[in-house]
Amino acid sequence: MMNQNIYLVGNPNCGKTTLFNQLTGLNQKTGNFSGVTIDAKIGTFTWKDQVIQITDLPGTYGLGSLAEDKRLTFDLLSKRNPSDRVVFVLDALNLERSLVLLLQLMDMGIPVFVVLTMKDVLEKKKLHIDLEILKKELGLDFFLINAKSSDNTHELKEKLANPNFFQTNKRLWKWSQPEENFIEQIKTEIQFPKSASDFILLSSIKSLLGDPIFSGRNYENQFPEAVTKHIKQRLVEEKHKFSYQEEIIAKSILAKQIVSKVFGKSKNDISGLERKLDEYLLHPIFGFLFFFGIMAFLFQALFSWAEYPMNFLDSGISTLQTLLKENWGTGLFVSLLSDGILSGVGAVVVFVPQIALLFLFIGILEESGYLARASLLMDRLMGKFGLSGKSFIPLLSSAACAVPAIMGTRTIENKSERITTILISPLVMCSARYPVYILIVGTVFSSTKALGFFSLQGLVLFGMFLLGLLTSLSVGLIFKKTVFRHTSSYFALELPRYMVPSAKSLFHQVYQKVLAFLKSAGQIILYISVVLWYLSVFPVQRDKDTWIQSSIEDSYIGNMGKTIEPALSHLGFDWKIGISMITSFAAREVMVSTLAVLYGTENDEENISLKEKLKDEKRPNGSPVWTPLTGISLLLYFAFASQCMSTLAVVRKETGGFFWPSIQFLYMMTLALVSSFSIYQLGRLMGFS
Repeated sequence: MMNQNIYLVGNPNCGKTTLFNQLTGLNQKTGNFSGVTIDAKIGTFTWKDQVIQITDLPGTYGLGSLAEDKRLTFDLLSKRNPSDRVVFVLDALNLERSLVLLLQLMDMGIPVFVVLTMKDVLEKKKLHIDLEILKKELGLDFFLINAKSSDNTHELKEKLANPNFFQTNKRLWKWSQPEENFIEQIKTEIQFPKSASDFILLSSIKSLLGDPIFSGRNYENQFPEAVTKHIKQRLVEEKHKFSYQEEIIAKSILAKQIVSKVFGKSKNDISGLERKLDEYLLHPIFGFLFFFGIMAFLFQALFSWAEYPMNFLDSGISTLQTLLKENWGTGLFVSLLSDGILSGVGAVVVFVPQIALLFLFIGILEESGYLARASLLMDRLMGKFGLSGKSFIPLLSSAACAVPAIMGTRTIENKSERITTILISPLVMCSARYPVYILIVGTVFSSTKALGFFSLQGLVLFGMFLLGLLTSLSVGLIFKKTVFRHTSSYFALELPRYMVPSAKSLFHQVYQKVLAFLKSAGQIILYISVVLWYLSVFPVQRDKDTWIQSSIEDSYIGNMGKTIEPALSHLGFDWKIGISMITSFAAREVMVSTLAVLYGTENDEENISLKEKLKDEKRPNGSPVWTPLTGISLLLYFAFASQCMSTLAVVRKETGGFFWPSIQFLYMMTLALVSSFSIYQLGRLMGFS
C-alpha cells in the first residue's frame, strides 16, 4: 500500500477541522513534532491501495507570526518532504482574507489543492463564486463542498488520492517596482534557475535583513558563501527593506482584484439578524449578562440533565458489586474487585455524563461562533487585570482541562503575558474538579430551588466557576504589577459568522475528549484504588478457612490517617478526607475514588450511594462530618490547590524548567490552605458547626 501525507491548512473557523473529521472519522491521533512542543491532529483514510495521512495544522491568518502554533505551520511546510502536499481549506464567504494565506502557500512552491467550504451558506445567501475564474487566476484546482455534510466526501477523497489535482504555481503578486527590479537583477547575477520558486531567494533576503520570522532558519546557507555575500552586499548598497508588511499589502491588493472578478455580491454582507445579535452579545452590559447567564445554565444542567444517566451508571455498578459477592463469595479477591477496583474506578465513571455534557457545551460555543465573541467581550474586562482577550480562550478552555489550555497559550506572542496565563490557568474550574465538586455539593447542599429555575446546588457550582475565574484574574493582576511589569499586548480578532454546529463534529469532539479523560484518569485511579484497598483491609488474620479483614479504623490507612488528622482538624477535615487529599495530588478526581474505596471497605450495606454514606458519617462525638461548613472549606481547598501532576509537568515543559511550576505549586497551595483554614475558623466563630 502506498502512503501519502497531506497537510490541512486554513484560517480559523473556516470548516477545516469539520472537514478533517469528515475525511478521517475516528482514525485520528495526536501528533508530536520534533523541535516544538505543540501538537496537531493526524488522521488517515484509505482509498483503493493508498493510505492517505492528513495532518490538521493549527488555523492561522498568516505565516508571519512569532506565536508557536503559527511557526509550527510555517516550519512544517518549509521542511516538508518533496512528496508532501497541501489541501487549503478556503472559507468561501471570507474569500479575500483566505486568499492572502493561499498566496503565501503558493510562494513556497507547495503542490496545493483548494477546498472551498460553506457551500450551503452560499446557496442560502444566493451567492455565486465562479470557480473557472478562480482556477484561471490562481492556476489551481478548486472543489466546493459543505464541510458539515458527507455528500461529496467520496468524490473529494478520490481527488485527494490523485496527485494530479495538486498544482504548483509561481509567485503571482509583485513587490514595488524597485524591489522587483532588484530581484530580477539578483537572479541574473547569481544565475538563479528560472524554474525554481522565488521562496528560497526571498527568504534568504529576509533572513539577511534580520526578519524575525526567518531568523535562525539559515535559508541563505542554501547558496554558496560567495553568493550569500554578494546578495548581502547588494542589499546594503541599495537599502531595500522587503518588509513583511509590504508583502501582505501587495497580496491583499491582488486578493481584492481576484475577489472582484469572482463575486457578484460583497462577501462581507451579513444578515440583519447577525448584526442585531452582535449588538447585544458584544454589549458592555447585556453581553456580560448573557455570558454569565449561559454559564449558570450550564452548571444547572450538569445537575439536572445528567442525573438520570448518572443514577443508571451508579445502579449498574452497585448491581455488579452485588452479583460478584453473591456468586463468588466474600473473599479477599472479591473484595479487591468489588470494594477496590469497582468502587474506585466506578465512582469516577459515574460522572462521565456530566463531563460529556461539559465538553458538548464548550464545543457548541466554539462551533456556533460565540466563543470568539466571548473573547472579544472579555478583552474589555481582562484589560483591567493586565491581560488581553488572547488569554481568555486558554482560561475558558481550562474549564475542560488545564493541560490543553496551557498548551493553548502558545498563540500569545507576548512572553510575560503567556507565562502569566500559564500560572493562573489551573485556578479556573476544570473537568477533574467536577466529580469532586459535584460529590461535595450534592452531599452538603440540598437540591431545593433558588431563583426559580436554578437549584441551590447549581448556584453553588456556578459560584465555584466564578470564584476560579475571578481569582485567576486577580492573581494575574498581582503578577503583572510585580513580576511582569509591562504593557499588555493588543488583541485583534475577526469575528466568525454564526453557524449551526455540526452534530457529527460535536460527537467526535466529545467522544475523543471523554475517552482521553477516562484514559488519563483511569490508569491512575485503578492503581491507586488497588493500593488503597490493600491499605484499608490489611493487616488480615486467618481464621480456619476465612480471611478476617481489619476494620477501617485499625487498618494501615486508618493508622496513617489518624496521624495527620490533628493538623487537618483545623480545616474541618477528618482523616478520611485527609487521605483523599493526599491521593488526589496524582489527579484531583482521585479524591472521589479514594472516598469510595475507604467507605466501601467499611460498609457492608449494598446499593448505598457514596453521597448517602458521606451524609451518614459521624465524628466520635456523634456530630456529622460532612456539614456545609466542612463542605465549603473543602471546596475552597480544591478550588485553589495545585493537585495535578500532569499540569505541573506541562508547565515545566512549556516554560523550559522547574522554576515556574515550583512558583505555581507554592502560591496555589498557600492560597488553598489559608483560604480553607480561614473560612472554617471564621464559620466556627460565627456559630456554624
